Amino acid sequence: MPDWQDQVELHRIYQDARSNRDSFFEKLTILNGGTVALVITAVLGPLHGVVRHKILLGTGLTLLVFAMLALLFRNFLAAELEFHLAGETSHDLRTQQPKMRAREQRLIRSIRSSQSVGALLSAAGILSLLIEVWMILYGSTST
Repeated sequence: MPDWQDQVELHRIYQDARSNRDSFFEKLTILNGGTVALVITAVLGPLHGVVRHKILLGTGLTLLVFAMLALLFRNFLAAELEFHLAGETSHDLRTQQPKMRAREQRLIRSIRSSQSVGALLSAAGILSLLIEVWMILYGSTST
């Protein structure tokens, strides 16, 4: 098999792996948005008077919104990386190779940073909302 066919096949294998990772973070973004919508609907409706720690609730919702923004930015960078890698595969870029590799490495570092921030903010937001729910449930039974 010629060298270019090997390179294209390798690109396809990595593209499938990146696509699976991208879909995970897309689902996490959707989960965050659904959680925000559910909490706003449930809490600002019938349970609004029961919430004693509104700061905790607001913190949880804010963390989830920032997580969604970080994960959306991550997905944007992943699309940029995919475009860059497709161009690299389809063109002979030997003269620009060091410059292209540097851009690729910057994109990868930015993707990793934003996905870490998004995942941590998602976990912190969900945790603070769970604490608020726990306080609502156990706070109302003791009164």
